Amino acid sequence: MLAYKYSNLVKEMKRKKESQRSLSKILGISENSVRNKLSGRNDWTIGEIETLCDYFKKDYYELFGKE
Repeated sequence: MLAYKYSNLVKEMKRKKESQRSLSKILGISENSVRNKLSGRNDWTIGEIETLCDYFKKDYYELFGKE
């Protein structure tokens, strides 16, 4: 089972019924890249963070902050 570093973002994805596939389309990256970023293996770019904050209408700390 994959452990997610960004659990707030994953919870928001579930709440909005968004998949890794849909996030990959929103961000213009592969599903594998999304998976690696959610798990913390790869870092998010500033542009990706801004896109996700705009899309989910949340600030950085709500999506990427620690619980």
